[in-house]
Amino acid sequence: MKKLFYIGALSALLLAACSDGEEVEPDKDVSEQVEKTEPTQAELDTQLKKDATAIDFVAANGDEVEVNTKVTISGEVTGISSEGVGGTFTVTTTEKDGFGMYTVENYALAEIQEGSKVTVYGVYKGKDDVGFPTITATIIE
Repeated sequence: MKKLFYIGALSALLLAACSDGEEVEPDKDVSEQVEKTEPTQAELDTQLKKDATAIDFVAANGDEVEVNTKVTISGEVTGISSEGVGGTFTVTTTEKDGFGMYTVENYALAEIQEGSKVTVYGVYKGKDDVGFPTITATIIE
């Protein structure tokens, strides 16, 4: 009987010695996690205006502008294919010794009228099926 007592006591001491002695902290509650702060739409618009470069029609038409480049154009709306958000229209610009024509995909909330002067900020998407350089616009002034 004494042997069983000593074996049990020795086992308890050995198991206690295996512990690292540090207290384990419980996992933090999900509600306590730090939230990511995402930029507001106004901040994104300001950044796009800052990053956008004036696109050159000759370069865009000659495939010298990389797709997904942030660009800007200013010109006159000369045709509206479809209205509203997701619609498309054509902007004609005056550049150096000639004119440039761009297809603009409208993802801004601006109302567009034919003949109006606009400044478009967006992303260059390559050429459309007609061959016009295409810009996906998120800001139209």
